[in-house]
Amino acid sequence: MKLYLLIALSFFFNLVIGSEMSRINITFEDEQRHYLVYVPDHLKNNKTKNLVIGIHGYTGSASGFEKETTGGFNKSANKYNFIAVYPQGSVFYEKKFSKGVVTKNYVSSWNDLTASKTQTPNGETCAVDAVVYPKYPNCLGKDAGRCAWSSCGNDIGFIKKVIDDVSSQYAINNIYILGMSNGGKIAHALACQFPDLFSGVINVAGSPQLGLGCKPKGPINYIIYAGLKDYVVPPFDIVSFDKYFYTPIDEIVADWKVQFECSSTKLVTYNEFDNIEEEIHSDCTNDVKIIRILNKDRGHTWPGITSTSAGYCSSSDQDDLEIDECDNNINTWGNDYLLEKLFSFD
Repeated sequence: MKLYLLIALSFFFNLVIGSEMSRINITFEDEQRHYLVYVPDHLKNNKTKNLVIGIHGYTGSASGFEKETTGGFNKSANKYNFIAVYPQGSVFYEKKFSKGVVTKNYVSSWNDLTASKTQTPNGETCAVDAVVYPKYPNCLGKDAGRCAWSSCGNDIGFIKKVIDDVSSQYAINNIYILGMSNGGKIAHALACQFPDLFSGVINVAGSPQLGLGCKPKGPINYIIYAGLKDYVVPPFDIVSFDKYFYTPIDEIVADWKVQFECSSTKLVTYNEFDNIEEEIHSDCTNDVKIIRILNKDRGHTWPGITSTSAGYCSSSDQDDLEIDECDNNINTWGNDYLLEKLFSFD
């Protein structure tokens, strides 16, 4: 009976905090875009605040990231005292005609400057028999090619605009960014382009396409998290289940270690929740750290989530999106684990 009561209370709490998010509509490069923002009540009178940007994955949504992907990220904002902001990726609806009926499939994504390309200096980003994904209208005329599966718009500029917008409304102390899958890919790209902007970055299961990886313009604290059983964005095997090519995480870490002249490496293992291996690179330029986290028990999921619901949904905050309504997932340990690593950089 107590267990059912706890689950019911947790479900109710998720509903309450989810309803307190605000939707901010902005115009960016002549396009209507939006993001969601959550400010814990106890922070509203604070002079300075930390900001955490959470970025959804392919075909996900801003509210789906909060509710399903992470299992209630607003609760973490309450616990760790930060403003949470969830940008919405570029959306279009793929129209299909079958048996006299026209259907529309929701598609959303981020242009991390690798998923929007086919050609690399060493070949293409997918196999000749790779799965073909819907092509964004904004990719027309941009030589994206057959392997492109993301938006071709200026999503890096959009997220930078969101950060500037929020920073103009609040006195922001530190800015952190994290993302899942395609969201992790653009978090990675933002780390390369704006290293001075962020106190730390977490890329969850979002390796760039093979041959198109970037290196930061300056030192930045960086965590890359991957699941050993991930066949969507494989951490080591390069070729995904749909025959797209991804950069192995060890190659990313090796390049960034050299870039920052890291001289110390420590291996740590955890077994409290899942079988997790951490590879921590320190004594780097400007005392930054590069951390590679490998979860040997999981696949293409956020840590601490066991549900198959992965954020391909929206809530009432985004009721204009033609997509399923979100479930309220519960995250028992993953958000705490990642955020404590992220905030340890301070």
